[in-house]
Amino acid sequence: KRTPKADLEINLSDDTKVRIEMQAGFTGINDIKQHKVLEARKVFRENGVHSLAIHFDLYNGQVAFIKLDEIGDNDVNWITRQQMEGQTVFNIDQNHFVWKITEPPVKYKEINFG
Repeated sequence: KRTPKADLEINLSDDTKVRIEMQAGFTGINDIKQHKVLEARKVFRENGVHSLAIHFDLYNGQVAFIKLDEIGDNDVNWITRQQMEGQTVFNIDQNHFVWKITEPPVKYKEINFG
């Protein structure tokens, strides 16, 4: 089901949903805009629905999975990107990249949304 702001909403079970944001980076710049993080935290606070970003780095062929509603205001990865008109963004740490597109998918590791 498409939602007005997330790219996709998936029902995991009778009462558990997760919102998915799909995005891609280029030339090694991998950022999440601040408004997406604020929206994810608001949705979790009001509805108890987690938001997950699936980010493809087109420069190095890696994929990152980030729980948007768990990014804190004081996280060290918040930066300002001048090339994005001075927007505040969350720069995705290399530890979030767990799969290379050129390799078979990694074994599924359960992401705790409960």
